[in-house]
Parts: sequence; structure tokens; C-alpha cells
Amino acid sequence: MPYARGCSFFKIDPNTNLIVEGYEFPEPAVIKSGLTGLRTLSLASKLIEEPKRLLPFTAWVAYIYVVFFSKGILPGKDFFHTDPKTWIEVQNLSFNFMFIAPALKLPVAAKLHPMLEGVFNGLLAWAAMFWGFLSDDRTGFGTGYDRDLEMTGRSARYYERLMQNQEQEFDNGIVVVPPVSITKRNLIPLLPTVIGMQFLTSAFFLPYLFARTSERRYQSEYERFDRRVPLRVRPLYREELDKTQVLGEWKGLGILLGSIGLYALWWGAGGRVEDAKDFGPPIWESGKRTTEFMKILANDRIAATIILDFWVFGFFQGWLVDDDWRRRGRSLEEESFLRNVAKFIPFFGLAAYLTFRPSYPSIKDGFDEEAYDERTGFLRRRGSRRNDFRGRGGPPRF
Repeated sequence: MPYARGCSFFKIDPNTNLIVEGYEFPEPAVIKSGLTGLRTLSLASKLIEEPKRLLPFTAWVAYIYVVFFSKGILPGKDFFHTDPKTWIEVQNLSFNFMFIAPALKLPVAAKLHPMLEGVFNGLLAWAAMFWGFLSDDRTGFGTGYDRDLEMTGRSARYYERLMQNQEQEFDNGIVVVPPVSITKRNLIPLLPTVIGMQFLTSAFFLPYLFARTSERRYQSEYERFDRRVPLRVRPLYREELDKTQVLGEWKGLGILLGSIGLYALWWGAGGRVEDAKDFGPPIWESGKRTTEFMKILANDRIAATIILDFWVFGFFQGWLVDDDWRRRGRSLEEESFLRNVAKFIPFFGLAAYLTFRPSYPSIKDGFDEEAYDERTGFLRRRGSRRNDFRGRGGPPRF
């Protein structure tokens, strides 16, 4: 076993006596090979059970080969034969991160082709949008606390969540459940992935897609104690999210990054007018700027890789949307417009989704039965009227 010491808790279905949830408290120890083996087996099982994961997996293998090892597929030299000029270009692009140095005319600002700067910073803005999906990887600690508990701190809240029943049965027989597991740990954590995407973009993004754990799904009714009971799937509560995940719910994230994308378009088309002699005038005055950029793409691996990343992001940007929608207690059978915008409109569609998607409610908002569809068990419209909990045991405590 990867952990020889620790403690495990299991939740048992009273009808089938099967384990439905498990939690583990491993004691820190030296790195053991068993952990790597289990993760490898877990990844293999995910690829077998969900064949669609083979698409990002294959794309990642091809991406790594084409970008870092291939000769002749992309212009320029492979990673092992990179010349100093390439590293200088990477450094200069980094100095112009999000146009801060050029806009403020800082001394460190490098003078590069404005279209190259535009696509580079536009790609980084696109990668930063996935910060809005941080709730896809949850520890279960949350941000709330229970003032009545004698124990305090993270361990107390975690222990309480393990002991309490996540299901709530109301006086009318309806059972309310969260849409997904309150705790969900992926093989590859999302926060380091999003940070890494600012440096190696798709090289970090694609592994997360094929290694992540999918959210669980509920039926509108299920067997409980030899009887079928109606089920209502509530959204996750803000108190059930970690602090970094709450920041990812900021509505201004999509607006800010979308604005950076618009600025990147403008900068590439008409920026650096004072350097028109080197890069050409704005594209509406002459085609020289575009011609010079095409010459860069024909000879520069960095520039060509950025364009390749645009294709990868455009194809896979919607892969996290459905599970994000499910975490908010929404049915995938309805309200498909906003999700389709996020899936099929590159960059700006995702920015719109982050801006207009439903918010996670607070536990203080209560539960409104009238806001739910009896057929699907999901919310049928945005928002709900405030109502008190009348279920057995009351609302979950934090």
C-alpha cells in the first residue's frame, strides 16, 4: 500500500451495503513507489472507462512531440538545439506580459512585432480564464466554520463533513443532495495547472483534461430504504469552496480577461504606430504589418507554437463547462445556450460564460422547492426565493 499509516472513513449505502464514498487521512511519509503505481492505474482506468479522454491524451502526446522534438513540422529548431536568439525572444515576450511594460513605457519593455505581442498576451489571457474553473478540484475544507464545535480549524471542519449526512430529507419526503461530491481531488491539481499554463500553456492544460475526475451524476429518483423518493439536486454552496475557488467565482474575471483579449486584437492591428518603419502601419492602412508577421511565423517556432496553442484551446475550451454547470445544480437538458456559447465561440464565448453563469449560492439563502423541476430534480430557473430549511437535521453546518 502507498500509505502504511493513516486513517480511512467510508460511507455505506444501507440498502446495498456498498461503499459510496471514502475519505483518507494519510500520515506524511517518505515518497513510495506504490503511490505512483496507483496513480498510473487510476489514469489507465479513466482512459478505458471514458474513451473520449483519449482525444486530449493523443493531442498532448502529439503536441509534446511537435513542439519540443520534431524537425520540419514547425519552423525553427527543436528544444535540444535551441539557439540563444530563441531564449532572448522568450525573455522579451515575458517582459511585455499583459502589455504592462509597453503601456507604461517601462525601461524593461522590449520592442517586438505588435502582432506577436498580441497573440502571445491573448493566449495568456485565454489560459487565465481557466482560473474560473478552480471549483473542479476541491479539498472539502470550505471557507465556513461551525461556532458550536469545540474543535476548531481545518481538521474540525473536515471531520464534521465526514460525519454528517450530505443528504437532507424534508418533511414532504423530498431528499436534497449536492450535485457532486463536496470533496473532489484530481490526479493533477488544477491550481498548479492554471499557473503552469502561463508558461507552457497546452503542455499543462491537456494532461489535466484527460487525468481529471468527472463529476458524479444523480437520477431524479433513487431507491432508499425500500422506497423510491424524489430527489432535488441543490448547487454547491460558497461555504463548501476553498478560498482560491471563491476568487475564481469573481464575475469580473471574464470581463477583465475579455478586455485584455480585445486590447490584444487592437494592439496587433494598430499598436506601436511610432515603429511603423519597422513593423508597418496599422493593418487598415497597409498590409505590410501582416506580411512581416507571416514571415515571422514561417521561421519562428515560438510564434508558430502560439498559433498551435490557439487551435488547442479553441477545440478543448468547453471540456470543463458541463461539469461546472452541474456543480451549480443546473440540468444539462435545459439552458444550453450559454453553455454552447462557451463551447463553440473561442475565447470570448468562454469570457461570456464566466460572466453570466449562475453563482454558487450561500447556505444562508435556504432552499426553495418551487424553483425545482419535478421531472429532472434540477433548478429550472436562475435564483430562488429565500426559504427556511425544514429538513430533518437542518442545513449542513460550517
